[in-house]
Amino acid sequence: MGKSALRSPISSPTIDVLPGPSLQSRALRAALQVTVRPVLQTWGALPNLPWPYGLIDTIATPLRAIGGSTVRPRKLTNCDAEWVRGPGADSDRVLLYLHGGAFICCGLHTHRRLVSRISAVCKAPALSVDYRMLPENPITESIEDCLDGYQLLLDLGYRNDQIVIVGDSAGGYMALMTAIVANERGIGYPAAVVCQSPFVDTDPERKLERLGNVRDPLFPANGLMSLAELMTKVEGERGHLDEYGRVRRPLDADLSGMPPVLIQAGADELLVVDAELIATEIADQGAECTLQLFEGQFHVFQAAADLIPEGQQAIDMIGEFVREHVAG
Repeated sequence: MGKSALRSPISSPTIDVLPGPSLQSRALRAALQVTVRPVLQTWGALPNLPWPYGLIDTIATPLRAIGGSTVRPRKLTNCDAEWVRGPGADSDRVLLYLHGGAFICCGLHTHRRLVSRISAVCKAPALSVDYRMLPENPITESIEDCLDGYQLLLDLGYRNDQIVIVGDSAGGYMALMTAIVANERGIGYPAAVVCQSPFVDTDPERKLERLGNVRDPLFPANGLMSLAELMTKVEGERGHLDEYGRVRRPLDADLSGMPPVLIQAGADELLVVDAELIATEIADQGAECTLQLFEGQFHVFQAAADLIPEGQQAIDMIGEFVREHVAG
């Protein structure tokens, strides 16, 4: 495991670079490039078509939590949620899980197996939140749903220092913003935050500049632009844009009091740009941040833990981080 730094040791996050990829990961990466990427390119070119966003989570209904898990539905004020307890998840710590899906798709079904794996290694039950999404709801309302989940955990008797917020992709954005807004409202930070391939910068410019330098098998430029336009349009009509006319970014928040943060990303995926940005910003403001980069890995490769060894390796490292920073 190698270590390097983005800036001087005083203001830099801890960066671990994990070697790879395995043959299994290479094969799956190639498959994604010829199956999922064309769909995203089509969406990027024609985002205004009546896409059946909810169908993705419906198709994922047959996905089950790992063996030995229990799943129990729970209602929040404006959305559904569920309790996922992986095998051995019997400690006093608890997870708030916020799923990815580009703010427009996925949900409890697509992420149940991943959540159960993370619950098991963290030895903690997880409340998985099916927050409202684009294009029907602005991202500020998505954040409110995530805050409802956080407040529920507190109402059930968990202390802030027992709660870890975990999210992937768009859920990584939600995890950071939920922690930030909770603190701004006096609710308090959780004990730690974990982000897998987080989408952080709502301005696509820096990611577009890096398109030629990464080998991302999923994200086309037109999809990135269309998503940014959709986010801004819906937020402008029904939510609250920042002073620059953007959807609010964790990068612009006061991060000086953040709890320990773990960020994982593929070293070659497009969102490694966002992972590096937020890790550096957190460290620059004096908070603790660890950035784990996995060479040759694709976006949210942890979800493929059934197929590639790096997925389970990354999940095990999440468990180590959570158990180290949150008493059980």
